[in-house]
Amino acid sequence: MNGKIMKLDSADCDGASEGSDHDNEQHAEANAKLRKKLSKKAKKTDNGEEQGKEPTSEKSGQNGTGNKIDKRVFGILKNFQDSTKVTAKKLQDLVALLQEESSEKRNATATYVVKRLIRATGADNKNTAAKVGGIIELIIKNVPDVSELDLLDIVERELPVNGQPKKKEEALAAVGQMITARIIIQLSTQLSTKRELAPIYTKLMSYLKGREYLMCMSNNLLVESFETVPEKRFATDVWPVLKKEIAKPVSELNLHTFDVLLAVHDSYNKVLTHDQLVATLWPTKTKYSELFKIYLAAPKMYDAGIYARFGKFLGTADTNAKMLDAWLAYAHEHRAQNVASKGCIFKVLEQQLVSHKGGDEQPLIDLFASPLMDFILDELLAAKTVSAKKEKPLTLQLRQICQEFECAVVLLFENPATGDETKAKILSNLLSKRGNLNEIATMRRFAETLLNTLKYDGLQILFDLYTTLLATPVGAEAAPESGSRNQLECVSQMQAILQHAELEGKQKERWTMLKTILTAGHCHVAAGLQPCLPAESILSDATAERCRTIFIGSLVRNCHGDIKELCQLLRKTVKFLKKLMSKALNSSAQRHASNAEQQLAWDVLAQLEKSDDSEGDNESNASAQIIEVLILFVGLAQYTSCCQLPSSILNDLLVCRKMKANEQKVQSEEEPSWQEVVTDILLQLLLETAAHWREFTNIILKSMLPHLGQAHLLQMLQRLDMDANPLGEDGDESSSDEGEDENEDESNDDDSSADEDNNSDEAEAEEDADADNALDKLRDSVRQALENGKDDDDGEASSVDWNDVDEESGKRLDESLAAIFKVRHQTQQRKKRPTKSDRIHSTSLLHFRVRVLDLVEVFASKKPTLDVMLDVLQCVYQVFCRTIGGKEQRPLHHASQKLLGKLIAKEIAFEAAQDRGQITVAIEELFAATSAALESRQIRGAPNSRELQQQLVMWRDKCFAALVTQCSDKEDIDNSVAWPLLRAKLDEWLPGRKSKQPLYGFEAIFQYKPTWPGVNQLVALLVSHLHATATHPMKRLVIVKLLAAHKNRFKPTVHGQKSVIRGLKKYATNLLETAPLTPSIVQELKTLKQYLNPKLEETQEILANISQSLDKFHQTEGKVKRKATADDEPAPVATKKSKKERAA
Repeated sequence: MNGKIMKLDSADCDGASEGSDHDNEQHAEANAKLRKKLSKKAKKTDNGEEQGKEPTSEKSGQNGTGNKIDKRVFGILKNFQDSTKVTAKKLQDLVALLQEESSEKRNATATYVVKRLIRATGADNKNTAAKVGGIIELIIKNVPDVSELDLLDIVERELPVNGQPKKKEEALAAVGQMITARIIIQLSTQLSTKRELAPIYTKLMSYLKGREYLMCMSNNLLVESFETVPEKRFATDVWPVLKKEIAKPVSELNLHTFDVLLAVHDSYNKVLTHDQLVATLWPTKTKYSELFKIYLAAPKMYDAGIYARFGKFLGTADTNAKMLDAWLAYAHEHRAQNVASKGCIFKVLEQQLVSHKGGDEQPLIDLFASPLMDFILDELLAAKTVSAKKEKPLTLQLRQICQEFECAVVLLFENPATGDETKAKILSNLLSKRGNLNEIATMRRFAETLLNTLKYDGLQILFDLYTTLLATPVGAEAAPESGSRNQLECVSQMQAILQHAELEGKQKERWTMLKTILTAGHCHVAAGLQPCLPAESILSDATAERCRTIFIGSLVRNCHGDIKELCQLLRKTVKFLKKLMSKALNSSAQRHASNAEQQLAWDVLAQLEKSDDSEGDNESNASAQIIEVLILFVGLAQYTSCCQLPSSILNDLLVCRKMKANEQKVQSEEEPSWQEVVTDILLQLLLETAAHWREFTNIILKSMLPHLGQAHLLQMLQRLDMDANPLGEDGDESSSDEGEDENEDESNDDDSSADEDNNSDEAEAEEDADADNALDKLRDSVRQALENGKDDDDGEASSVDWNDVDEESGKRLDESLAAIFKVRHQTQQRKKRPTKSDRIHSTSLLHFRVRVLDLVEVFASKKPTLDVMLDVLQCVYQVFCRTIGGKEQRPLHHASQKLLGKLIAKEIAFEAAQDRGQITVAIEELFAATSAALESRQIRGAPNSRELQQQLVMWRDKCFAALVTQCSDKEDIDNSVAWPLLRAKLDEWLPGRKSKQPLYGFEAIFQYKPTWPGVNQLVALLVSHLHATATHPMKRLVIVKLLAAHKNRFKPTVHGQKSVIRGLKKYATNLLETAPLTPSIVQELKTLKQYLNPKLEETQEILANISQSLDKFHQTEGKVKRKATADDEPAPVATKKSKKERAA
């Protein structure tokens, strides 16, 4: 065949391929109809004529080329009829079959297969056509003597199309032709003559008119082919063919022909330059509207590449500036034609944003300032509200395009070629149109994402813009409530700017911004955020409160945990406020009138500021500075109304300051130390809900840790006592009152206690009376229901004979009683439901304890001494046990679990020669707390009780492993205080078949602390009990399973211990000497075999003996089973005879 595919007629293989044609192939259907007609004609003829024709057909089939085809290929092709069943294995079989035949037979078979597949490309199923195209490409690549250049002749013969396709069959054949043309172009790397390329492109160009989907397909194939054809080859062979059809004025082109022209310009700009393209489109007078109309009047949305090429054409050179302006105007004028035109506008603009490469950036700025951008923002807002379940597919496609446009804006800002000033101007244009970008964008934190790409100059421009927008919010002409919302959004973005990384090294510039925020929050402000009278104020109270919160939070975050830097910022703030309030107008512009507490706070701040100016820095030590920062921060928060703290806290801090200044004097034992007072104040500060209070208390505690001890830690841990309420009503006041009334008479105490008893008795009496009244009401209701359920002529309800009550009366009675008890049940449930104040109190207590855990974590991480770690671990574990399984306490439970994990991983800092015996006491308390928690109703009554028990035991074992592994020095494991405890736990577990204490603690040591040096001795201890006669067989199996499960975690030295190997040999010998072997012993042997290391010489003999014994056991067991099966086989049953046999 010499590289050419043989030409076979369909009749050549008609008999061989009967029933194997594809269901979607048009010619197969035609052949079937033809056979049906011939069969009808054959019935009318006589048998002699039919027999005379049959040998002729058989002869033609034998002498033709059909007998050269390998018959195995028909079975393979039959499996290809269902495209979903085409697998890689079947394709490999087809290729292997075509490769193994001789040259002549292979050519005939390959020709037939390719012809069949080309016919299948015209199937009425796009998935089938696409898969068949891939199969053809696979065959041409892998089968010898098959050339892609002959496919064009086959496709012309098998899928003929005359002119423009009119019927469905012709349109499907056109699809098959284009698929084959694509294969030819992709595989033809050595096209050397014009005769080979010209027919292909002529065929593709003929489909750029007519049906829409054929034009789209032809357009995509033409554009895709430009990537494979060299420029020189294109200029000599392809361009002359294309030029006749597409090198025309724009008035004579459609969207697809113009797109092919743009693709030629993009791929071969030397063949078709920009000037030549413009001259071709507008030979006489330039009319951009003719070109724009082609895109905006399109009936559907097309491939993204079409819009990308058009967008690139609009913005390629400076000569296109007029065209871009004309496009923006035309698009704005015709923006609401249909959904397809909206998608076109978005796609074109998206291409201009993504393809930006620097240079003149003014067109970009003008784009975001144009009226068309208002339409874009409106569509983004509309797309955000689109529901995926209710809208049409085209609307959902537009929603996806809007999201892609948002991503294009982000890419433009992240593009290094985009200048910082350009970004700021673009953002300014957007914000001047819509104050809240997050409200219209689907992307989360869209505005913050754009802000994060700016440098300092751009941030300063944006901060000034937000300051202006804060005074004149966008959308003020809309609903009244939108003004406050826009103000809050502006303030939030100003906070994002203050937290930007670009401002880290610019403290002076950041302080200027902070002063603006503080002025807006502390005073009534007018335009420009200048103080004014209350009647002229433009900011809402919510916005002012937000400004104050942002200012205080920024002070805390900007100090980066440095107490000295925070002190300087606070002093600077006090000086600024003093200067601001010194003006008469500003004092009257203060947003909150000064009450007694605010005046006290201001006096304290002024006194501190004055002492600093006159006396200098006379409090240079760290502890004095801590107290000073506390006074400044709390006083500033009280003066600016940023908290709800009582004024007594400020007085206590002043007392602590005096105590610290005079600490050389001996203090009274009854008076608390300044550390205790400050610790108590820190705990009170945690009652504030703002996040900066939490950060501030952590900073203060870290600075105070050198001055705090165990007693101050206990102050914090007392707040975590789940049986007490640290937020009890007036708890501090009652304690202070008791201290003041110590010298009163005992009679007064007796009277007060008597009064309390009387009050409690009265309350109990009232409760009893209410219960009696409720019971009486229930009885009356039931009696009334019984009376209503009987007939009017009957007597009392008690005299009713229930045997005489009819069914209807009984039904009414049941309904009445059910309604009564339902109402009573609802009333009882309503009484059990907590009130709103109770829920608020419970939530406050929950959050307070979570914040206390933060302080405890800071204390334990900075001072991990033995006493601190044990106290914290026990307290946090108690919180963990008490909050497990409760929905209301879930945040506290998660916080305690997280802290437990950190405590377990923390190494304890022991002192020299410190007694570690208290660790064993802590372990015993740990087990006792776990046992109590497991028996509690909270866990036993929960639906997921088993899961909660497993979780509790797991964390107990983790804590046990962490404490045991730190009980001894690494160099002296044998004398560790943990060994008596471990032996006691093991001795408690060993006796009997079952025990209350499982080996979970030992397993936790192996699992979480496998590198602990005591693991060697622990494994040896467990192995020593394997060959002990007192050990129960079930316990031996548990020990072996435990060692086998964690053998990969052990170090090699653990397996090589002489005592371990000696004990395992003795244990294996005892098992092997047992006769006969029982299933339990076999299970022990199998588990022991898993644990033993086959690489050790000492264990190889043991493993060999175990394997030999197990093999014998399995052989014996197999014989016994086969014998039992033979004995249990039923006797043969005679078959039932048929009627004929019985009759014979």
